Amino acid sequence: MTDAGRVQARRLVKRLAVAVAAAVVLALVAPLGVNAIATHRPVLGLEVAGASRREVWSDSSAVAQKVAARRAGAGIEVGAGGHAERRTLGSLGLVDAAPELHARMLGAGRDGSFWQDAVTQTRAAWGMESVAPPPDRFDGAHLDAALEALAPQVAVAPKDAAVTLEAGTVTVAPDVPGRRLDVPRARQAVIDAVQAGRSSVDLPTAPVPATVPAATLEGAAATVRAAVERPLSLVAGGARVTVPAERVFAALPVTVAGGKASVHPDPAGLAADVDALAGKVDAAPQLRIILADVVVAPGVEGRRLDKVAASAALAAEVKARAGGGGTETLTVPVATLPFAVQQATPGAFTGDQTVHLTFDDGPGAHTEQILDILKAKGVHATFYAVGNRAKDHPDTLRRILAEGHRLGNHSTTHPDLTKLTRAQVEAEIVTTQDTLTQITGLRPTAFRPPYGAVDDVVRQVAAEQHLSVDLWTVDPEDWKQPGAAVVRDRVLAAARPGSVVLLHVLTQGTVDALPGIIDGLRAKGFALD
Repeated sequence: MTDAGRVQARRLVKRLAVAVAAAVVLALVAPLGVNAIATHRPVLGLEVAGASRREVWSDSSAVAQKVAARRAGAGIEVGAGGHAERRTLGSLGLVDAAPELHARMLGAGRDGSFWQDAVTQTRAAWGMESVAPPPDRFDGAHLDAALEALAPQVAVAPKDAAVTLEAGTVTVAPDVPGRRLDVPRARQAVIDAVQAGRSSVDLPTAPVPATVPAATLEGAAATVRAAVERPLSLVAGGARVTVPAERVFAALPVTVAGGKASVHPDPAGLAADVDALAGKVDAAPQLRIILADVVVAPGVEGRRLDKVAASAALAAEVKARAGGGGTETLTVPVATLPFAVQQATPGAFTGDQTVHLTFDDGPGAHTEQILDILKAKGVHATFYAVGNRAKDHPDTLRRILAEGHRLGNHSTTHPDLTKLTRAQVEAEIVTTQDTLTQITGLRPTAFRPPYGAVDDVVRQVAAEQHLSVDLWTVDPEDWKQPGAAVVRDRVLAAARPGSVVLLHVLTQGTVDALPGIIDGLRAKGFALD
């Protein structure tokens, strides 16, 4: 190459070098100029995780908010004592990082020395500079409130020891400690887990002791155990009621005050045992009924349990057992109730020398068999019908009359008429009169009060209905089913001229005894009708 050519080549190289240098300077200076003017935006090319460079430069506030919201929505599983639930960091009080992140974005390349900012802006221009979100921080009050809201789900109440009765044995059920959320330690556990990047955290708990430990109850339990293991019976008038162990236990509740257990007797629940004994003891007196100087019904004294004395005795016994004493059997007084003596209305059989067979409580049961025997023996009798049963056996009623027997009224439901109001007595008698008349076409003129119970009101109502009041003089108590032979022998032994024999249509024993009664009375010379 000539000297002229070499000179020209060197000039070209110099021009190219100047151009390159100018381009480099322009590439470096241009971003600096833009960043110096657009101070409300991050430097060109700055990066933030999850957002494009253009997004960061054009709308840095929205990017900061998006990054902060994504972090607040991140979840962590918090749990304790078997309970766990998913919570967001925001719900746990994560501080909003958007303002601080935005400030970091705007300060990058602008908050250092000139050369530091120049380097940062240059790195950003070449895609080599990024901003990290600030470290997670929690609002202490908000985090505590979130943990306090979770605390009831974690908490388990302690269970106090208790004196119990199981399979008849008094034992002490042990106390069981509870648990509660330890909020101060739980707060730090959440912070540590989030800072470590863990997806779950076990919250620490603290034990909650029971108010009443088992040791407190041992002495009282021993007293109750001894009281329950000993039997307790109430005795009165030959009857006995054994108080169940469960009720003895319930009557000796254990209470704790000032850390000391004691037994406080409460016999209120034993009233059922007093009532049970009264049910076995109490009996109403039965009238002594005299008909024409003959004792028709001997009368029986009644008796009544002294419930006040029984309750007082039980209260004293429970109190004694609470103190480690007491007995096993309490004898309770019984009051005697005298029977009343009543002169019976003679009725339709007075003065008659014939023995009269009468049958109560029909029709039904064995009435047809009895009618068959009477027909075969050629004997007539009187049947006192109960109104409610008469409706179900109209044909039997008609047969009674058709075969020459007498039909009488025995009330509608068979109550003790002396315990009813006058209106009720009228209903019992009049209703049956109407029922029997409707079925048979004949209105009865005979009436036998159930149980032989009669007073002035019953007599008055019967008289108004033109009814005789028929009782009896011989009662073999066949309704108790002592056996056919016993019923027969009782009638034959007690029969006298004019006797009225009380029988019932309720049992087969009466049916079996009837032929022997008829034959025996005739053998003794009695006429029957």
